[in-house]
Amino acid sequence: MKSTPFITDSLLQRCRREQANQFQRSRQSYDPASLHDRKELSLLVEEAIREGENYTSIVRGHENIGLTESDLQSLIGPENAIRERIDRFRQI
Repeated sequence: MKSTPFITDSLLQRCRREQANQFQRSRQSYDPASLHDRKELSLLVEEAIREGENYTSIVRGHENIGLTESDLQSLIGPENAIRERIDRFRQI
């Protein structure tokens, strides 16, 4: 299965910057814009997983922007947690 790219380089870079900055600003005020970026990334990945993708195929489809499975793990969490969330919402 080959994933069609859906994550932009810009979104990935913003999420990576935010993650790097999190460690530095743990005592600073909260930035809602950064949360929006990570939520957008999470929703895009969740939608792809619902359509049959997995982290490996998503990464393969986004090699041009340097996306890694490690990025997905650290930016939005483990793939199985997303799958469990999808399953929970299907049961509601």
